Amino acid sequence: MGIGVLCLMLIFASQETTAMDEIVLSDGARLVGTLISWNRERIVFRTADGATREVAPSGVLRLSLGRNSIAAMGAQLPAEGKTPPLDSSPTTTRSDERSWRGAFDVSYAGHRGTTDSDSLVLDVRAQRQREPWRLRLRSRYFRALKDRSLAGNEWLGGGRLDRFFSPRLFVFASGDFEFDEVERVNLRSIYAVGFGADLLASESRALSISGGGGYTRESFRDGTRRESLSGVFRQEFRQKLSPQSQLEQQLHFLQDLREAARFKLRFESALRFRVSELFTVRFGISNAYDHRPQPGVRRNEVTFTTGVGVTF
Repeated sequence: MGIGVLCLMLIFASQETTAMDEIVLSDGARLVGTLISWNRERIVFRTADGATREVAPSGVLRLSLGRNSIAAMGAQLPAEGKTPPLDSSPTTTRSDERSWRGAFDVSYAGHRGTTDSDSLVLDVRAQRQREPWRLRLRSRYFRALKDRSLAGNEWLGGGRLDRFFSPRLFVFASGDFEFDEVERVNLRSIYAVGFGADLLASESRALSISGGGGYTRESFRDGTRRESLSGVFRQEFRQKLSPQSQLEQQLHFLQDLREAARFKLRFESALRFRVSELFTVRFGISNAYDHRPQPGVRRNEVTFTTGVGVTF
């Protein structure tokens, strides 16, 4: 009698397990329950105990669908010989193509440093990811005014190409370029290669660090040139505070490998509020520190920005 009851329990348990979905994470954790939704950014999963979990696709090692989910997906497929409606899957197609995503911001900036001035700031950031590659581009332009006359111009631009060799680890190659009228820099070029890691990767929170070695070349307005080997470190963080707001933060460190006293540090932090599906409002602060600047240039430059942006 006891053996029969045990067999019945095992049969029901087996049927319940096969009816459920299963996710195995890259750290070995196993989730059993029901798949709620998924896209390129996140997977929403309800575990057997009723808790809801959000998982980044990059952290998933294996996803197995139970017979209930398979049956539900089969019911949504068009019948054989029938053409699905034109508007049936535009979102899925765009997500699979991993189109460009980013933001364009126009801001007013109060600059405090070598020249206390007001600035117009144009900032564009874009990213595209197609496994195992990820490309990030950025361009920023400052136009500083003081007493209605031009007080300085600065342009920053560059990009980084990442190649993932695991769900969270990658190698990168980057190039950054800068023109700064205040520092009398005609062109500063920084080329670097190294390793990085996405320590956090979810819809609500992301943390990425990278570091490596590179080559820096600078040409100044007086005709002098300077070349050096350098070490680079970059940290990027994003935290979603609410459905309409998020915190953005970046840190960039550049160290001359021949002179320990020559290094640069740039820190940026901002709060972004979404006012519509397309437009956002952004309040930010940035601090650029040069331990050994050009003659007549202060070590510390602080900028406060307030502006509007368009996301895409």
